[in-house]
Amino acid sequence: QAPGQAAAPKPPTPKDYSKSAGAGGVLQLLQKIITDAESEEKELQIDEQHSQELYAEFVRVTTDTIEADRAAIAEKTGLVAEGAGAKSETEGAQLSNDENLANLNDLLKAQHLDCDWLLKYFDLRQKARTEEMDAITDAKAVLSGADFGK
Repeated sequence: QAPGQAAAPKPPTPKDYSKSAGAGGVLQLLQKIITDAESEEKELQIDEQHSQELYAEFVRVTTDTIEADRAAIAEKTGLVAEGAGAKSETEGAQLSNDENLANLNDLLKAQHLDCDWLLKYFDLRQKARTEEMDAITDAKAVLSGADFGK
């Protein structure tokens, strides 16, 4: 500035410092963050507890299902063993019946052969028996003193 010139106007004086009515202080902001964090932590704990309860229920149901399946397997294994035993007994009985049937079949064949022989030679044997009876009658008569015209 040159001497004798008018001085520049004085800068305006600043207003007194006061907090903004729309904004909270830093401490209020920190308190809000802490409160939000605590409520979020409580919510997470509730969710975690609920998840643990659901998991415990899942484990209980799964265990019950596994035990039921094991019981069913044991029961079916017993049924298979009983079936195998019954099958073995039936097979043994079948073999015994087959052997008995074969023996009876052999007996039937032998009886059939005897019967066939009797039927085949019946007339011949009947004739021979009749001739033998006639010869015995003639011998009796000869011994009794009969004379047959000799």
